Amino acid sequence: MSTYTDNIEDDEPDFISNVYNYDWSSTSLGPMEIWDNSITNAVNLCLQSAFPTVISIAPDWIVLYNKAWRQVLKSKHPHALGKTTKEIWADMYERFVSKYERYNYQFLPIPVS
Repeated sequence: MSTYTDNIEDDEPDFISNVYNYDWSSTSLGPMEIWDNSITNAVNLCLQSAFPTVISIAPDWIVLYNKAWRQVLKSKHPHALGKTTKEIWADMYERFVSKYERYNYQFLPIPVS
């Protein structure tokens, strides 16, 4: 069975290790060791998914994504990892954040369109 990532050239074989070894303490999230289990579980699912997946974690909407999401980011990768949504998509920040906050407080999935 073919997956989405079958068509992605693996120019970054240690991508998952890079995410886990990122200096998260330099962000508002702090080191991974202190993250809530729900965030850690979501990150683990994201990283293992073959489909492009991104997580923006409140309160600063820090961006964490999987290998397949690199195609969406294009030239913004690898700079985007661990940065805020505002740093990555300044021109679309207000649009993203209004959706994030609306769905975050209702605990609903955020549709991507």
